[in-house]
Amino acid sequence: MPRPPREEYTVGWVCALPAELAAAQEMLDEEHEDIERDVNDNDENLYSLGSIAGHNIAIVCLPAGRIGNNPAAVVATQMKTTFKGIRFGLMVGIGGGVPSAAVDIRLGDVVVSQPDKTFGGVVQYDSGKATPSGFKRTGSLNAPPQILLSAVAKVQANKLRNRSKVSEYLQRFSHMPDFQHEAAGPDILFKGDYDHKEGQTCDECSTDRQEGRQPRNSQGVIVHYGTIASGNQVMKNAAERDRVSAELGGVLCFEMEAAGLMNNFPCLVIRGICDYADSHKNKRWQLYSAGIAAAYAKEVLLVIPPADVAKTRTAEEAIQSASKRVIHSIPFLLNRSFVGRKAELDMLKQRLIVDRACYKMSIVGLGGTGKTQVALQFAYMVKESWPEFSIFWVPALSMESFEQACAEAARLLGIPQAANGEDDIKEQFKRHLSTAWAGRWLLVVDNADDTDILFGTGQAKGVINYLPQSEEGVVLFTTRTLEVAVSLTRGDVLKIGPMNQQDAGDFLGKSLIRKDLLRNSASRDTLLDELTCLPLAIAQAAAYLNKTSMSITKYLHLLRSTEQDLIDLMSREFRDDTRYNSSANAVATTWVVSFNHIRARDAVAVGLLLFISCIEWKAIPHSILPSVQSEVQMEEAIGTLCGYSFLVRQRDEEEYDVHRLVHLATRIWVRQYGDTRGVAEKAIRNVAGVFPSNDYANRAVWRAYLPHALRLLEDKQGCEVDERSKLCLLVGQCLRVDGRIQEAVRWLKESCEQRQRLNKGNSDRLLSQHTLAIAYQRTDRLRRQSSC
Repeated sequence: MPRPPREEYTVGWVCALPAELAAAQEMLDEEHEDIERDVNDNDENLYSLGSIAGHNIAIVCLPAGRIGNNPAAVVATQMKTTFKGIRFGLMVGIGGGVPSAAVDIRLGDVVVSQPDKTFGGVVQYDSGKATPSGFKRTGSLNAPPQILLSAVAKVQANKLRNRSKVSEYLQRFSHMPDFQHEAAGPDILFKGDYDHKEGQTCDECSTDRQEGRQPRNSQGVIVHYGTIASGNQVMKNAAERDRVSAELGGVLCFEMEAAGLMNNFPCLVIRGICDYADSHKNKRWQLYSAGIAAAYAKEVLLVIPPADVAKTRTAEEAIQSASKRVIHSIPFLLNRSFVGRKAELDMLKQRLIVDRACYKMSIVGLGGTGKTQVALQFAYMVKESWPEFSIFWVPALSMESFEQACAEAARLLGIPQAANGEDDIKEQFKRHLSTAWAGRWLLVVDNADDTDILFGTGQAKGVINYLPQSEEGVVLFTTRTLEVAVSLTRGDVLKIGPMNQQDAGDFLGKSLIRKDLLRNSASRDTLLDELTCLPLAIAQAAAYLNKTSMSITKYLHLLRSTEQDLIDLMSREFRDDTRYNSSANAVATTWVVSFNHIRARDAVAVGLLLFISCIEWKAIPHSILPSVQSEVQMEEAIGTLCGYSFLVRQRDEEEYDVHRLVHLATRIWVRQYGDTRGVAEKAIRNVAGVFPSNDYANRAVWRAYLPHALRLLEDKQGCEVDERSKLCLLVGQCLRVDGRIQEAVRWLKESCEQRQRLNKGNSDRLLSQHTLAIAYQRTDRLRRQSSC
């Protein structure tokens, strides 16, 4: 038949062996004349041309003796150059099946590449590098084009409706006896630990080592869909076959050409199973298996309308478009008030982009330190300085918010819904970024705090199960917990704290509308100290000052007036286009999420946090903390609070500080979610139980305890607790010894009054009264001395 112009050939069919070429040629409805070679043509391929169901097809076979991924890539590249109208390809031939308990693969079955788990349908199992922990596979391969996946779905549906015509197409080989099923011989599977004996056949192999399998009820063609493993060497070792398959989550067959095509020639891989990828190889099943694979390929083409193919991009256009497509999916505007953090940004740039020292990093720090803002600034830095990077931003606040972000990114990438209804958008997003087509990318996973959302619970998957991996991509997490940061990135962690004074001042200046408020540098510096140079607190204060036109001096007065005034100021929400929503912006509420995480996971840590909310926020002795069942529990609880940056270890871990604003937020949290009175009463009992006597030998200890005991006593909660009178007495005694007589009198007097009110025993009242009398006597003596 006359040959159409080259540009009208839309399907490229690639074979590796002459038997596969013969099978492909038999499937043609029409055969076309060979093309005439141009003297300036660098294409060394020889093509068989024809058509199937209106599709003009160019068939090419790898040169004799030249099989493998690299020769396949060369042949496909030359084909695209010669036939510029090709939209997609079919890699059709034979392969070695992987029998398993999960999939009953047998000789003569068909395996079709289809996206599954983290793979796009084909995985190159021997591509990677040696690492100290073993062989690490690198790189990723693209999935078949959407039009072919849709065709596969339609073929599957036809099979369910008993409308498959594969068996009918096999009749094309009726005049070719070697391609008949009867010529293939018996289907024998040997046990995985039994190697082939000598000879071209298995006549010398022991029948006792054969696997016993039930005969199949169906005599029709069986097709399996999933992952195909491709490598540069023939797989002929059953133990190695099973090991590699297990590492890859279960593959269906092994072959040698597909990995060379997937990233440069969008195609579907179809393999007829001719052996079991073990040492018992023989060629008796090759011809029949090649024929059945070709028959299945014909059925795929029959369900694709030629008009739909004509509307799609050419293979070359698809590849070029994918390689040039750069997407920026960032939910926030650039924060133009951002200042400082140069060292942190330089570290991220150097490790992730310049040196490519790691694929993942975590930014960890207390809520409000600006982790999201640093990540946002870094994302825009990458966008400006490395324009080849696509940038994606996904919040890990919930699986719903994560999925919405994946869906938006998929929309921008032009990823359609997969034909497989079980495949969700998160898997598609992951699979796309794991392919070479995705190019270079930065993925920011923000607010990675909740371990259930991150790692999943029970059968439910977590966010990390949907994160892509590629040598061309990097992932940046932001999290409040050090434990999560380390587990996500194996130690590639950037810790950030409050800003330094200079940067904090610059940030305040950029955030204020009225620059005249900064004329008084002393009040500005005092305000920054009160706000502990915490970026979120500065942003909130600036928003309040902008709204009220209040002076910094007046704002400081409100901060210092009463705790309730401070709570009111720190709880005010404000709008910021570089943050998620106003409800999470208030300083006093930004840590509530962390409090609730701790409450759900560590009861001992919650107990410590409740106790700490009742005492002073700095210089907290380890020995004053409530006792728990074991030292291990105590250390784990302290580790939890330190991991959230709520506690900071001091003095060889014998003393702790709490961020002052966190301490305030904790007190608010207790008021909203806890029994304030009960918490205070429990704290009084604990401190009264560990407070030492006023012996001089204990002076260092009770001096360290005094600020915390006084904070407890100043708070009127827990006034009716018996131990309060005891604590008043102990505090008064120590204050008297320390020369703080007026304070001592106050608490000793309260001890007497409370013991009288609670009707305590005579000995208790007498002790309080006696100590108070001594204090009064000392007061009189000091008064007489001062009047002389």
